[in-house]
Amino acid sequence: MWTLLVFVFIISWHLLNAFSVSVPKEKYIARYGSNVTMECSFPVGEKLDWSALMVYWDKKENFLVKLVNGEEDLKIQNSNPRVRHLNNQLLKGKSLLHITNVKIEDAGIYRCLIGYGGADYKRITLTVNAPYSKINQRIKEDPVTSEHEITCQAEGYPKAKVIWKSKDQDLSSKATVKYSVGQEKLFNITSTLRINATANEAFQCLFQENTGENTTAEIIIPEKKEPSKVNPRTYFGIIGAVIFVGMILMLLCFRKRNGITF
Repeated sequence: MWTLLVFVFIISWHLLNAFSVSVPKEKYIARYGSNVTMECSFPVGEKLDWSALMVYWDKKENFLVKLVNGEEDLKIQNSNPRVRHLNNQLLKGKSLLHITNVKIEDAGIYRCLIGYGGADYKRITLTVNAPYSKINQRIKEDPVTSEHEITCQAEGYPKAKVIWKSKDQDLSSKATVKYSVGQEKLFNITSTLRINATANEAFQCLFQENTGENTTAEIIIPEKKEPSKVNPRTYFGIIGAVIFVGMILMLLCFRKRNGITF
């Protein structure tokens, strides 16, 4: 259907080549969970004639917007409530596609096709990034080998590389990494480093993305807690107090049971 539509519009465009669609940006980058508005523009003239206007937006040949003679196809509009067309901007010669709560699946190539006396379309590419902004940490000491197991875990997109460092020394080759992909298509990355370490020694795990945006967490080996020592005098004092209170309670119970009063 899209191919036939484009074919008809392109023929019209060649016959009426005065009409042209333009885009202020061919590429958009949006953060996961944010909002984005993509735009294409067309010449309106003095006043917009709704009866002569056709607007289509699609992605992978799936329609997102279909507006003909000023009427929008609500069945298409309601199929994805996060996507809507800002119809009020058409009066200014702007077709704006607004996406809320951007998902990884929204990334891709969009086409904006407009017919208004002539016909033309433009492609717009949307890239979605999800920074590894929250890095969860865990430290565990092996009681047998005294090695420390240091773990960093985070979610993001695209797939990141985890780099371990300590005192400017790269320890990445000593770490193991596990990847998984969740329902939201985010990468869940867990990297674990096993190493002999001393108290207060610092390690850094860096999630390096090919977008150039990196996130780092620092882990410091805690000092061992010595078991608290109880002063013998305090210990015996506590025992004596417990015995004394116990004797008083036993005496009171004995008096109550035998009806003895003083």
